[in-house]
Amino acid sequence: MPTYEYKCSKCGLHFERQQGMKDAPIRECPECNGSVQRIVSGGSGFIMKQSSASIRDSAGGCSFEESGKTCCGADRKCGQSPCGD
Repeated sequence: MPTYEYKCSKCGLHFERQQGMKDAPIRECPECNGSVQRIVSGGSGFIMKQSSASIRDSAGGCSFEESGKTCCGADRKCGQSPCGD
């Protein structure tokens, strides 16, 4: 659920609320009942990170063809994916 930022035009209060994307914006300040405006902020994103083991798994196993060494450091293909599992 996204977090929206608001600012009261009467008292200047800045506050945040988690709301559904289809929910109506808040119109009234929780402190002074003045009118509020939703502030457009930078938002947030997410980054998906993969461990090197996951990359090896998705690449089809042993990295011998790519680097000349396997994932466990051997100088010949071990036949396991990933090495040591």
